[in-house]
Amino acid sequence: MSEGAQYPADRDEVGNPEGEYQATEVEPIGEQITVANEFTGVIVQKVRTRTGERLSIRAPKQERGIRLDAMQLEILTSVTHERFTEMFARKFGSHEGHP
Repeated sequence: MSEGAQYPADRDEVGNPEGEYQATEVEPIGEQITVANEFTGVIVQKVRTRTGERLSIRAPKQERGIRLDAMQLEILTSVTHERFTEMFARKFGSHEGHP
């Protein structure tokens, strides 16, 4: 599933050898957790897919989400606060002065 892709909460996309994608069932593990502030909110939940466990992160207002595996989550831990600030600035068009 591509970054920021739209998806139903109970489905996942899995590529087949022909490069086509098909929906597969997603099994929630545990409770959903909502993280919110005055600007936005996200829902996170551990899920099990055909290809293993993932952390599902959804932004309901934008109708977007992503499912990350353990390796992808580990890589996120190496991203600095400054890099997140740069990505945020680019997303909202205020990236002047940022590489």
